[in-house]
Amino acid sequence: MRQPADYTVRPARLQDLEPVLHLMIAQNVADYGEPMISTDTLRDLWQSPGLALESDTWVVLAPDTHIVGYADARCNLARTRFQPSVYVATEHRNRGIGTYLLQLAEARAVARAAELANLRLVCRVSERNPAGKHILETAGYSSNLSFQVMEIVMAAPPAGPQWPNGIGVRTFVSGQDEQTTYRVDEGASQDKGYHQPLTFDEWAARMSLHQETFDPTLWFLASSKDEIVGVALNLYSPETDTGWVDHLGVLRHWRKRGVGTALLRHSLGEFYRRGIRRVRLSVDAKSLTDAPRLYERAGMQTVQRYHIYTKESGWNQ
Repeated sequence: MRQPADYTVRPARLQDLEPVLHLMIAQNVADYGEPMISTDTLRDLWQSPGLALESDTWVVLAPDTHIVGYADARCNLARTRFQPSVYVATEHRNRGIGTYLLQLAEARAVARAAELANLRLVCRVSERNPAGKHILETAGYSSNLSFQVMEIVMAAPPAGPQWPNGIGVRTFVSGQDEQTTYRVDEGASQDKGYHQPLTFDEWAARMSLHQETFDPTLWFLASSKDEIVGVALNLYSPETDTGWVDHLGVLRHWRKRGVGTALLRHSLGEFYRRGIRRVRLSVDAKSLTDAPRLYERAGMQTVQRYHIYTKESGWNQ
């Protein structure tokens, strides 16, 4: 590895939070059209037990001491893969900074590889970021998984849900529905080729179940008698005034009856009732359940795409 000339590299510090956040938001806006992270989210990440600033993060300083690059390397919740993240200011690209940061993240992954059953690196890059794609492909990453970000901006109340006979819907009840919702969400996700099984604790962390921002009134459970057959687990992003259909799934033996469509329309209706006009979701472009068509029928359109790049164990040997 060769550090880019005229630049300084060191671990991130808590006082770097705001300049790093600005760097990340600038890249988010260029790649996705809006910020994808907030001050609280980045602070929580930096203070989480799974990431040590001294060993798992790096900032790049230009000669004028401004932060122009950032990277971190962390395990996912299930500890099945490392997820390097790399950010470089637009005016400092094509100078080897992104490649160098990726190499630092990979070296850290190798040092922690004993914690995993195998060494797998996973990165996400926007279709709008050809420089990022080039860095990953040059480093030996490949992609066979892409996602569509779909959106609807509602100028009028959306069509109401048509529930199949015998199917009802209710909101999630904290202290009662956690385990059942976990089992249904995990069960409905088994047909997603990218799904990584989670324990309950891992799932709860992924879904921010114990965070102040968690809103159980945006989680909807479809049921037949006492059986939960599908879920729509939604959230609201106040930073962008956007509703997100985070997880929507129906158990395999209840599909093709209109449950998924009803859950989606019920979610859209609730967002509209709250004055939230823009709603987004992310879906596998090659969904085995043909989910993009379901969303299109509800009036959603693809506004962005991003790709998942991976590098499997054995690459460092």
